[in-house]
Amino acid sequence: FFVLVASTNIILVGASKMAPNVAELKARLKELGMSQAGDKGTLEYRIKHGEESLSLGLKTPDGDAVHVLKMAKLKKHAARAGISPIGTLDEIMFAYIAFLKKGLGNDAAATSTAGEASRPESNGGGKSKGMSYTVAQLSDKVLELAEGDDFLGILKLGAGANDVNASSSVSVLRKAYLKLSLALHPDKNRNSPDATKVFQAVVNAFERMSQPELVEEVTTAKKGAKKKKAAAISRSNEGCRRTRVRCPRCKNPWSESSVEGNPPYFYNFMMTGIKSFNCATCLLEFGCMTGIHNCPFCGRAFEYHPSDFHRKITCGSKTCHKPFGFHMYHVSDRVLKNLKIEVKQLREKQARTTEQKQRRAESSARRRCRDVRDDAEAETAFLMGLANECPRCGISLADLDDEDENDHLRNCNDDDGKITANKRKKEAIELDKAVKKRKEQLQDDVTAKATWDFLGGTNETMWMLTDGALEKECKDQGVKNTKGKEKHEIIASLVNARKTQSLTVYAGDRKGQGQVTSETLPSNLHSMTVVQLKAVAASHGIKVPAGSRKADIIDLLQRGQETSTLLLTDGASKTGKSRDEIIEIESGSDSEYYDSDD
Repeated sequence: FFVLVASTNIILVGASKMAPNVAELKARLKELGMSQAGDKGTLEYRIKHGEESLSLGLKTPDGDAVHVLKMAKLKKHAARAGISPIGTLDEIMFAYIAFLKKGLGNDAAATSTAGEASRPESNGGGKSKGMSYTVAQLSDKVLELAEGDDFLGILKLGAGANDVNASSSVSVLRKAYLKLSLALHPDKNRNSPDATKVFQAVVNAFERMSQPELVEEVTTAKKGAKKKKAAAISRSNEGCRRTRVRCPRCKNPWSESSVEGNPPYFYNFMMTGIKSFNCATCLLEFGCMTGIHNCPFCGRAFEYHPSDFHRKITCGSKTCHKPFGFHMYHVSDRVLKNLKIEVKQLREKQARTTEQKQRRAESSARRRCRDVRDDAEAETAFLMGLANECPRCGISLADLDDEDENDHLRNCNDDDGKITANKRKKEAIELDKAVKKRKEQLQDDVTAKATWDFLGGTNETMWMLTDGALEKECKDQGVKNTKGKEKHEIIASLVNARKTQSLTVYAGDRKGQGQVTSETLPSNLHSMTVVQLKAVAASHGIKVPAGSRKADIIDLLQRGQETSTLLLTDGASKTGKSRDEIIEIESGSDSEYYDSDD
C-alpha cells in the first residue's frame, strides 16, 4: 500500500509539472505582463507566444516589447506592418509576432524607423529574408539595382526574394514598396547624401512593376516630340480567364447565370472600375474594389486593383503559383458610345451625392458628443428599456432572468472579463465599419479615375474626379503643396501643370481658357452647388472672382460656351473645315490621353 501511495504521489507530481493548473498559468502570465483572462487552453497558448517573444527579444519600432502591448498600440504597429488590425488582442499579437519572426525582425524595424545606419539589422539573431541590411547598405543596394534597371530586385529587398515576383499582384508589390519606403524615406535616411535619389528609385521601381506596359511612345510628325498614346482597345487573351467575382455581402457569384441578363463584356466594365453593379440576390451595389475576387485555380480570395486587368498575376497563395490574366471581351463601338453617355451621367449624379455625404458627415461630427457622455446616455437608455443590450458587458435583456436593469448595472463589473470582451467586440465592429468605408471610398476614387480616362482624360472634364483621384493625379503630374487647398484650387494647379507639360498646342483663347462645350459641361449645371461649379470653372481654366454666387458662376460658364462656339464657327469658315472636325481636334489637343475609337 505504501508503495502504491508513493507511486501515486510520483504520478501526481509528474502530472502537475506537465500540466500546471489555471492559478499557476495566471501567475506566469502576470510575470510576463500579459492578460490573464480566458480558459486554460487560451492561457497556455498565450504563455507559449509570450515566452517565445521574450526569448527572441521581439520589439516594436518604438522599442516596446511585443508581448506586453495593449490593444491600441498593437493595432497601430500591426497596421503599419500590413497585418489586419481586426480581431482580439491575442489574434493580432500572435500574427504580429509571426510577422516579426518571418520577415523584418525587431531590430530591423527599429533601425529602419530611426534611420540609424550604424547598427546592423537582424531578426532574432539571424538575417531576415528581405531587409537584412543596415540603412546605408540598403541604400547602396537600391542604387546598384537601379543602375541595372532591376526594378523587381529593388522590391524584393522589401519583401524577400520568394515573396515578390513579376506576376505578383499590385497589392503584394505595394506592401513591399511600403516597407522599403518606410525605411528609406529621406526624413529617416538623413545620413545618406543620396537619400532622395534612393527614394526616387524605390518609387520608380514600384511604378514600373505595378503599371501595365500599355503606354507606347510615338514620334509626332509636327515637332518630333514624344507623346503618350492610348493603348489599343483589343489585346490577346492567351492565358487569361474570366475570374469569379462575388458579392461582399451574400458571397454569391456575380453575373454567372443567364437570369441576370448581363452581356459578357460587362466583365470588362467591372474589372476596369468604370461601372459598379448590383447583386442579383441581395441587390447590394459593389465594384471591383469592394467585390471578392477568387483565383481561377485554387479558389483563394486575392486583392485586386484595376491596374492588374492588363497583367498576368498570381493569387499570392503559397501552394498556388500559377499565373493568370483577366479575359477581355469584345465591345462594339455602339456600346462604347452609349457607355460614355451613361458613365458621364452617373458621375454627375455621384458628384452631388458625394458632396451631400461629406456635408452630413461634417454636421454629424460637429454634433457628436464625447465618449463619456455617449456611455452615460447609453446606460440611461438601457435603464429605460430603450436598449436591448447592456452598454457595459453586452448582455441581452432576455438573459437577465428576474434581475432588473438597475440591479444589473449596479453589479456589472469586469471581474469575469465580460466588459473588456464587449469593448473589444465594439472596437472590432467600429474597425470593420471603418475598413468598409475606406473600401467604398477607394471604389469611388477608382470609378471616377476610370471614367475620366475613358472619356478622354481632358482638362475640361477634370471636375468629375473625386478628392482621392485628384490626389493621385497630382502625384502623377508632380503637383505638390496641395494640402489644405480646396478642390477647385487643386484642379487649377493640375490644369496649369498639364498645360505646361503638354506637347501639343493648347486649344483655347489667349488667356489660357479651355473650350467650353456641351460635351465638357455637366448636364445638371443648374442643380450643382457653388463648390461643384467652381470645380467645373477651374477645369475649363475660368477664374471665378471671390464672393461669386451660383448664378454668377453659371453665367461665366455660359458666356465661355458662347465664346467657344463663336471661335469654332469663325475658325471653320476660314479653314473650310466642318465644325465637328474643329471640335474633335481642338477639344482633345491639351490632353496626354485620347481614346483611339475617336
